[in-house]
Amino acid sequence: MLVKCMKMETAEHFGVLVKSAKYGLKLTREKYAVINTRATLPKFEKLQKIGAYADSSGKFYTEEWCREYQKLILENYDLSMRYFKSLDREEFNSSINTFLKKYKGFKEVTDLNEWGCPGYYMMVLDEYKQVYIGTADNIKRRMQQHWAKRISFDRMLFPMYAVTKSVLSIDAFRAFDTTRIYAQKKRRTYVLEDEYIQNMPMKFICNRIGGGQIKDRIDVMNALALTRDARDMSSMLNN
Repeated sequence: MLVKCMKMETAEHFGVLVKSAKYGLKLTREKYAVINTRATLPKFEKLQKIGAYADSSGKFYTEEWCREYQKLILENYDLSMRYFKSLDREEFNSSINTFLKKYKGFKEVTDLNEWGCPGYYMMVLDEYKQVYIGTADNIKRRMQQHWAKRISFDRMLFPMYAVTKSVLSIDAFRAFDTTRIYAQKKRRTYVLEDEYIQNMPMKFICNRIGGGQIKDRIDVMNALALTRDARDMSSMLNN
């Protein structure tokens, strides 16, 4: 059921209420790379040299830099859409089925109200042939956070300027883009997250980094190693 009120859409999705806010309930190009001049990343010397910052503290970007960066973000968006279309749907579904047969503890979720518990989850975005695998102390709450959260403008490319390699963040997608959810109840979180991610073909994964808890620099490097070169869309540039 979908209700529209003063440009705000509310709907029930997997048993919980979701709201569109200003970004809608499905991902669109028009609402994707909305400029925000506030910096959420540390101040970078390279950006300072090219005059990206509007202030000496590096808390805000200039409008000019944001407009140029927006072009790169949208180029990455367009490449990603071409990439998604190139993927084989039968192989995608087969990969999910193989995963579920191997990890039988994962169950299909129809009502998130039954999943206010710790464990692991897989969000399936059928239109894009992508999945996101995560872990949480409260699966229901974490799912709602994904749908309500908006990836920051300066974090839309990861790493920055990586137009042909950056993976669209799960938090760039909207609630209705999640068409299936599978979850597994487990008291101990994070332990198996990396294993689960590695047991799905990387071309179908929209995790930007590997799984597990990030406690120190070594953990960061290990998490980045899994996905650093997982996607290269340079071949899509001329398509």
